[in-house]
Amino acid sequence: MSNFKLVPELYCQDINVTKRFYVEVFGFKIKYERIEEEFAYFTLDGVDIMAEGINGVGRRWLTEDLQRPFGRGVNFQWDVKNIDELYERVQTKAPESIYLEMEVKEYQCADYVAVQKQFIVQDPDGYLFRFCYDDSAV
Repeated sequence: MSNFKLVPELYCQDINVTKRFYVEVFGFKIKYERIEEEFAYFTLDGVDIMAEGINGVGRRWLTEDLQRPFGRGVNFQWDVKNIDELYERVQTKAPESIYLEMEVKEYQCADYVAVQKQFIVQDPDGYLFRFCYDDSAV
């Protein structure tokens, strides 16, 4: 049986701004990049994301003209181990990016109630990332 993995590829206005944000604010490492294509592959705790500048060389798969904010109608949920540490880093390095302040929310899931500590960040291109920590003791 194969392991399947979803790795979103997000277009960005400025790859250098995106790289700085994902590394300094979110804490990603750059696994590899292709400078001439304005492409970077980020990884952190098993989560991988690709970013590609819209002005780089090479192919682009765009179904419409991009308009800011990018990623309308989607948010990426990301389970983290230390949500308080990440929230503090975001508050310190990019407080303007916080789209939803930290909260504790209950969600009905089949026959149990999940308790989730969460907050949402909007990256420089408008993509929403919902960081979560699930723990019934929260």
